[in-house]
Amino acid sequence: MSRIAITAFSGWNDAGEAATGVIEHLHEVWPARPVGAVDAEEYIDFQVNRPEIGTTEEGLRVIDWPDTRLDLVTPPRGPEIVTVMGPEPSLRWKRFCDEVLEQLQALDVSVVISLGALLADSPHSRPLPVSAQVEPVPAQPVTGSELYTGPVGVPTILARRTAAAGLRTTSIWVQVPHYVSQNSSPKAVLGLMREVQDLVSAPIPIEELVEDAEAWERGVDELARTDEDVADYVRRLERAQDAAGLPEASGDAIAKEFERFLRRRRDTE
Repeated sequence: MSRIAITAFSGWNDAGEAATGVIEHLHEVWPARPVGAVDAEEYIDFQVNRPEIGTTEEGLRVIDWPDTRLDLVTPPRGPEIVTVMGPEPSLRWKRFCDEVLEQLQALDVSVVISLGALLADSPHSRPLPVSAQVEPVPAQPVTGSELYTGPVGVPTILARRTAAAGLRTTSIWVQVPHYVSQNSSPKAVLGLMREVQDLVSAPIPIEELVEDAEAWERGVDELARTDEDVADYVRRLERAQDAAGLPEASGDAIAKEFERFLRRRRDTE
């Protein structure tokens, strides 16, 4: 059975540490072991992402380099998952992506899920917008009046590379409220995780994430209550999003949520 890869890179593409938070959660709930790495030496500016020194359980002093790590995650059923996580490279993106792709192909990966998170004018009190799209191959024309044009990060470059190599690639991005971006956002992690669940057959344990997301939202509510400027800004964002229509009110979103309900019921029977 071919494997699924999930990729996430810290830095510009990881608002609220949401993308890397998904992979960290998978490593917590399912067994994981290292299966590969991309050495940081050629790709990372060590003045931006510095190596760290620490002490092992045996008392040895070791240096931890900011390599990109590939781990094999084993769910209770369904295909195994190769996670790819590390800092966004500073140099040689094309060569870096080719090296990641080569390792994914050697690990028999046929499906890639590329994760990202961006700062946006999204109120924390509403469902955080999440978009998912299958990456087209380079020769395939795309249409749409709202197609994004502008700067991109390594997740986009790698996703285009894997799609061009014949790996079915889906890019998933979540919008993180910019006014609370200095801390990690469990609600954004949860939003990405629910989309990942649609592409992974084994049920992902998310109870702890749900609790963390609810606690995070209560904490931001408390912040808004103590700062009238923040509270007023949040109210304006809420009105704007409500006027545009909540994302969960769309027919596609309702159908997707019903599919999740049926899947959960089957898994508990």
